[in-house]
Amino acid sequence: MRPNLPRPRRGRQRTLGQSLVEFSLVLPVMLLLVLFGVDFGRVFLGWVQLNNVVREAANFAAENPTAWNTVNPNTVVQAQYQTLVRNEAAGINCVLPSPIPNPTFSGGLNAVPAIGTPVFVRIPCRFSFITPVIGGMFGGSLPVAASASYPTRNGMIPNIPTASVTPMPSATASPSASASASASASASAPASPTPTPMCEVPNFNNIKAENAATAWAQAGFTTQLVFNPLAPAQWPSGGGNTTGQSIAAYLYRACGSTGITITWNGN
Repeated sequence: MRPNLPRPRRGRQRTLGQSLVEFSLVLPVMLLLVLFGVDFGRVFLGWVQLNNVVREAANFAAENPTAWNTVNPNTVVQAQYQTLVRNEAAGINCVLPSPIPNPTFSGGLNAVPAIGTPVFVRIPCRFSFITPVIGGMFGGSLPVAASASYPTRNGMIPNIPTASVTPMPSATASPSASASASASASASAPASPTPTPMCEVPNFNNIKAENAATAWAQAGFTTQLVFNPLAPAQWPSGGGNTTGQSIAAYLYRACGSTGITITWNGN
């Protein structure tokens, strides 16, 4: 009788080799799908954050519509706009244009916009990929843009009716009476009052104290600022930020008025 010898397991070895071949074929596809999900998930999250940044920028422009006026622009507010957008977009893996595009007003930049007119803000950027494979398929980055619109909350009020003045009929008089009447009228008639020019108080929130006087003058005011603590003969380098103001920003005051005090940290 023949001894019972173990039979070779050819079928099991063939199944194991087939599984390894299938796994090696499926693994690259699975990795590619995972990389797609990671990179495009980051792009979608960044796009949502970019929309929030654009809404913040449009809200700021709606509160300061006269800052981009071509007749009397406010460079301090424009710089605050640029800083606001870059700070809000700091956590996004997105390359913003430099400088940030200015907001667009429906009435143009040559006139004071009417309250309620829309202001548009559109900011493009390019999202970069973290995986070389996906980045190579899209040229290294993906262009994305977001836009928002807000109604302006500062400016002129349109369609205000004005009263019409009807001239009184002139009476006929003799030359001597007319001369005496005109002389007495010119002597007794009070001079018409000159309208007081009004200027908009700038926003001195967290800016360099040494730039406060420039912003005050650019707003049209002719008086000097009062600093608390007193302004030094030479401003400190790298410090001296403002912390408050005695008159709220964006209010209108006489251009020759005094009494505004700027507080700063004294560093």
